[in-house]
Amino acid sequence: MLAGRHIYSFYRGFGSDNDLDFSRRSSFDRDVMLERIYPRRIILPMRQHYGENCVPVVKVGESVTIGQCVGAPNPGTMAVTVHSGISGKVKDIRPIVLPDGVMCDAVFIEGDNKRTYHPSVRPRNNVNISATSVMGIIRDAGIVGLGGEGTPTVAKINRAKRLKVKELLINCLQSEPYAASDYLTLSEYADYVIMGAVALAGACGVHVINILISKDHKYEISTLRTAMERTSTRYSGYVFNFIYLKQRYPQGYYRMVAKALYDVNLEEGECLEDICHAVMFNCSTVYACWNAIAESMPLVSRVISISTEEGIKHNVVAPVGTPVSELFENVNGISSTSKRVIWGNCLTGIELTDPDNTPIIKTTSGICVITRQEDLRAPCSLCGRCQDACPMGLEPNMLYGLIGAGKDKAADKIHADRCIGCGACSYVCPSYLNLASVIGEYASAKRKTVSFPFSSVGDRRWLDDVTLLSADSVKVAENLKKKDDSLTLPFEGWENR
Repeated sequence: MLAGRHIYSFYRGFGSDNDLDFSRRSSFDRDVMLERIYPRRIILPMRQHYGENCVPVVKVGESVTIGQCVGAPNPGTMAVTVHSGISGKVKDIRPIVLPDGVMCDAVFIEGDNKRTYHPSVRPRNNVNISATSVMGIIRDAGIVGLGGEGTPTVAKINRAKRLKVKELLINCLQSEPYAASDYLTLSEYADYVIMGAVALAGACGVHVINILISKDHKYEISTLRTAMERTSTRYSGYVFNFIYLKQRYPQGYYRMVAKALYDVNLEEGECLEDICHAVMFNCSTVYACWNAIAESMPLVSRVISISTEEGIKHNVVAPVGTPVSELFENVNGISSTSKRVIWGNCLTGIELTDPDNTPIIKTTSGICVITRQEDLRAPCSLCGRCQDACPMGLEPNMLYGLIGAGKDKAADKIHADRCIGCGACSYVCPSYLNLASVIGEYASAKRKTVSFPFSSVGDRRWLDDVTLLSADSVKVAENLKKKDDSLTLPFEGWENR
């Protein structure tokens, strides 16, 4: 059942032998039980994913419970439901601006400290449900890619089915320095990750499941193997493989995975499903899917890595919408700070200025606190280090100069739009130039929405007409598919295809 193969990695980027690599120093705190944060209030933006805004379905003054839907998509829009992670009362609904520039309405909820759950949130006694129902549950639970891309998970499943992919990839390659939220998910919820992988494989119509993980994470590999042994009687006909990759940044990005596994350079608008016949899900996303299937719990919380330069490294489970300031109040050694607070991980995150009114969202995997340094920038020395580090094979120093001079056409000729904003060039630059921010923002503005791998009309089918307010209702999903759908969980009696 368990095979494994070793793959070196993609070319360039940078490896783990650097002074940002926490794994070679002190590790994150490992508590007996992963700490849970219970905030006094939450702020729920109506857009926390790739796509369009939801519409609030609650009113000011209304009482809400944990797992209750507070935001739903308009019919025909690429939007995902939003649920409350605390019980309490809606205090306000007003527009906000997130650090990444997203402008949308947000629902402000003040907690009542009762932790009352919505009636729909209860263990599912019978998981012998169709693959179509699995898709409906995942859609209604508001699950998106938790690795950072934020693609609606049901849209990715639908795309995989339509393109008839041959294998499912579980991305356990969190490689950004100080980030450990995915590894804590693997450690704490390995059984749910394995069963979630089986559920997603069944929904996508594949039976080969490849777990992508760094060979250095021996503890997480061991927990996954143990979980497979415990749950092996609950599935049949599925093949699990471990694929070990060298620790390298930004290893988990889908284009880097395509290069490492299939020796394919994906161009803008191309995706794994179409070119490589594989579909990839982040391991935290997989966990969230099985939590929705088994417990009827929508995506209302996630693991967050909190780190500082002083060596405070902590992982907590927090409701989506928790203000950053309340996270700090629950971590010893962090309070109000004059340092830079990064919304996200240290290389790809965005500085925020108002921790009291900036919430974590579904795609927020970390919060970093770093020293605010004086401007140390110097003229480019043409050393070429940024070119050596760029995983996309670009020339960041040239692009930085052209964009700064307003020579857009020249920048486009040397493929500025291929920048993925990983931050590797800025990290290695001895002149402290803000290369990644300048080039990444330019590239993002140049890309057209229609070129995104998950924006086609066919992907919207499973996001249309969502008016469901409970996590376990799948009537609309069932009505969308009338033909035979005999696949059931836990997938006994798989028929070879």
